[in-house]
Amino acid sequence: MQRRDVLKAFVGAAGLGLAGISPSLNGANVHAAPASKKESETMQYDNSKFYKNGVFQQDAAFEAYFEMFEKMNYSLTDSLRKNANFWVADFGLGDFAKVGMGGIFFFNDKEFRYFGHDIYLLPGQMIPEHRHLAAEGLPAKHEAWQVRHGSIFNFSEGGEKTPEVLAMLPKSQLDDAAITCFTYKEMKVGDQDRLGRLEAPHFMMAGPEGAIVTEYACYHSMDGLRFTNPKGKA
Repeated sequence: MQRRDVLKAFVGAAGLGLAGISPSLNGANVHAAPASKKESETMQYDNSKFYKNGVFQQDAAFEAYFEMFEKMNYSLTDSLRKNANFWVADFGLGDFAKVGMGGIFFFNDKEFRYFGHDIYLLPGQMIPEHRHLAAEGLPAKHEAWQVRHGSIFNFSEGGEKTPEVLAMLPKSQLDDAAITCFTYKEMKVGDQDRLGRLEAPHFMMAGPEGAIVTEYACYHSMDGLRFTNPKGKA
């Protein structure tokens, strides 16, 4: 299956909405390797790299993720270059440098209802706020996540629109009631968490060095995906 086909079939599943770490998922950093000099270096991107005449340039997006992987000394970089299921998306929002993601859906099994996904985020890149509803005769998708490289800010229901929070978020998402979640927590390598409740709105945003996050979940149905931003699309 080609990358574009995989994107149409699956993209939009990932995101983070959190209501506290349970004892069984409480992650620790005891197994995390110290950040390398390359990993500690930050990268800055703007949309001039990712758009040409207003058209999203997927090749440039892939290039940016591979640059991030190299800085992280990510051991699977070479194998990902050959993986046709690696996809990127700007969700039709035209702000990939700040709002978008890449990833690989390793499993999405409707019969046995399990899902395995790796999420890739550039520094400061946000997945649009979204939620998962019941669909295709199955309950709403439930999710859990583990940070593998870098760091993320996980946003969940509630919170206030303080100047501090608003300053963190992409300006393109502060209009059209595109964000309703203002409670957040920072997660670093080894930290784990899960969705607070079914159908809860949520999103995640990478820290200054970017992020690689593994997602564990039930079957993901595109029919059940809803973006808060009315302009968002898979």
